Amino acid sequence: MCVIVGNFIILNLMVAVQSAYLDKAFDEEEARKQEIVDKIEAKRKLKQEIEEAQEYDDETESEEEENPEEFEEESEDGRGGRRGTRKKQVKKGICDIKQP
Repeated sequence: MCVIVGNFIILNLMVAVQSAYLDKAFDEEEARKQEIVDKIEAKRKLKQEIEEAQEYDDETESEEEENPEEFEEESEDGRGGRRGTRKKQVKKGICDIKQP
């Protein structure tokens, strides 16, 4: 009788230990999945921002073509020119994202 009860207790302890390790493993896997989803979302937002910046650049270029006198200013030496109208957007690749 003592052997049967002892085996039952040992078996329950082994199941409890394995259950604890499985719970920890599932939590780590869920954290990895969430991290991947966050990275994908960050890349999607970056791509959208780049596209919006390119659309904005296209709009300003079309405005420059329609009204070039608004964008030309006299330079310091008296010559006309295009000074400081806008800055070019630097394109970043998806791989250029830095991890926080």
